[in-house]
Amino acid sequence: MKKLAALVVMIAFFSSILAQEKPTTYKFDFGDGKIATGYTKVTSTDNYTTEKGYGFDFGSVVTSVDRGGKDALKSDFITSTKPFYFSVNLPEGNYNITITFGDLKEATATTVKAESRRLMLENIVTKPGEFVTKTFTINRKERQINATQKVSLKDRELTKLDWDDKLTFEYNNTKPSVVAMEITKVTDAITVYLAGNSTVVNQDDEPWATWGQMIPAFFKPGVSIANHAESGLTLGSFLGSKRLEKVLSVIKPGDYLFIEFGHNDQKDKGANDGAW
Repeated sequence: MKKLAALVVMIAFFSSILAQEKPTTYKFDFGDGKIATGYTKVTSTDNYTTEKGYGFDFGSVVTSVDRGGKDALKSDFITSTKPFYFSVNLPEGNYNITITFGDLKEATATTVKAESRRLMLENIVTKPGEFVTKTFTINRKERQINATQKVSLKDRELTKLDWDDKLTFEYNNTKPSVVAMEITKVTDAITVYLAGNSTVVNQDDEPWATWGQMIPAFFKPGVSIANHAESGLTLGSFLGSKRLEKVLSVIKPGDYLFIEFGHNDQKDKGANDGAW
């Protein structure tokens, strides 16, 4: 009887762990119209909540357009006159993202950025009645290295989208149109890790930008860019804040690490001098 009770407790324990695991695969159908089979509906009022784990974020104001028709997936879409954000709570790792753009009646133009303004897709244009599907591979990182250690972030990094528990997509351009999005976790993607300073980091605010945040758009699906750079760092402070240790904890054979330091390292050293 005691063995049976212990077995029941173990089953309940592992069931609770599984229940708490975040989903790693999603299929979203955007718009207020009919829902396509096998998809999760995302309406214009689906704002992000922790409980739901996905939705429009940061006060995004969006509009649903429903053209009608027999194709439930392509009959409607989400758009806006301003940049808008859609977030999904996902574990650390690489993901294939497949997005469908288009409109049955009008031309569209959409640019997709991720997290802290990483350029993923630039100016995807569709003609009236045309639909285009694009896929890219993206990396989401976390501070935690192991059970006791984590990356030491600067104060300004604590609110960066690159370090939160979500994967956030920014849609903009002259007439963005988001029809559908599929998210699939992948373990065999090649990851290119970036270590560097302000010339590499994902810059939060326009008009600042770096090669590190633009380079993702130049890689085909199956390659992700994991940018661990931060403004003001030297090689020494990159090491001291455990950023290299973080990279080494997740890098695998076949991945790459690009390192660019120099102009901060040559500054004067001492109290109130040099890089920080």
